[in-house]
Amino acid sequence: MTKKKIAVVGNGFASLFFIGDLLPLPVFPLFAAFLRRLHSDYDLTVIGNGRFVYFPAIPEFIIGKRTTADITVDIRPFLWRRNIRFVDAKAIDLQDGGRTVITTDGAYTNDALFLGIGPAFTVDDIPGTGAYTFSPCNGPDAMEAFLSRLEGLSEGVVYVGFKLNKRDGFVAGRGGQMYECACLLDYALKGKGVRDKFEIHLFSPDIEPGAAGAITDSLLERGIILDYGYEPKAFVEGGMLDPDGTFRKADLVLFTPGITAPDWIRRTCLPVSEGGHIDVDRYGRVKGLENVFAAGDCGNHENPPPWVPHQAHMARLRSNAAAKNMREVLRGGNPTHTYRFELSCILNMENDALWMHVAGDDKPPFRGIFPRHSKKLVTVKSAFERLYLFYLRHL
Repeated sequence: MTKKKIAVVGNGFASLFFIGDLLPLPVFPLFAAFLRRLHSDYDLTVIGNGRFVYFPAIPEFIIGKRTTADITVDIRPFLWRRNIRFVDAKAIDLQDGGRTVITTDGAYTNDALFLGIGPAFTVDDIPGTGAYTFSPCNGPDAMEAFLSRLEGLSEGVVYVGFKLNKRDGFVAGRGGQMYECACLLDYALKGKGVRDKFEIHLFSPDIEPGAAGAITDSLLERGIILDYGYEPKAFVEGGMLDPDGTFRKADLVLFTPGITAPDWIRRTCLPVSEGGHIDVDRYGRVKGLENVFAAGDCGNHENPPPWVPHQAHMARLRSNAAAKNMREVLRGGNPTHTYRFELSCILNMENDALWMHVAGDDKPPFRGIFPRHSKKLVTVKSAFERLYLFYLRHL
């Protein structure tokens, strides 16, 4: 029997979750490659850069608990153990309704395609974003550059903010990480004994002025100035311009724009949503294309609640459904598996933590065994990270 050829584009959370769900871990994982050479239903090819970054841990660079080496994994051994071919290349086009992936290293055909190509950011929404701001979502190098600049300041004004892309009816952005960054910055400066020499502002045009809640309380307790509802007209040298053109001083700006899909998809056969994402249905299937699925930051949702985020946890749920449905369609059936909508993340403030959780089915995380507000959650979050990185590095 001829093996079905599956191409996976990208090697971030969504793609690795998809592979894990498509190829369950055997009882003896060290022999996985050998066993899959003897018997496997699929011939898998992953196209990417081979470098996985555990992005949820990047805010912890601020307090010195994480480094680039700590959160970066060469995923080629992970793929080798599963008898998966790796192509070190960038996808630049899709042809034949998704059956052919054009890359910088040639063309690769498939019977089914999964897209976990990650996000692009709407840096053009506010002029000067790329030139005058730093963002943890641009990776470890950008965060280290921010910290290097911070180290050179003996006092100053630091603005931390985010903007969301809501054009597809859900929260395409990184608000949670920016809350963490503001609180961890407060913790780090207090640890150095210089907190009183710095102003920390949290701003976002997507938070209503006067908004209240556990996150707001945590920010206020730390003396963080809340500029809810604020959106600069532009970022400029030394600060920002208000909507009326008034200059606002900022020695450093840590800012994350809204999320959309990478630009190259607009030159392909892929359908694109109003918000610039790959248009997918509730099964994770790309609309109008046969045997093409997508999950993670690059894809939108079908009829989502307005609070649904882009985050690794949501990518996990979506990739699981996509893997199950791909198996079904490759057997000649129809997709039947949907995914639940859920926002679930631990906001680490180092001396405290909040578990932010909203679910479409109202179920609590882990059956409610963990507290929702406790410093102990810092350890829980770290344990999740260590377990996942151990899985990638060794299983």
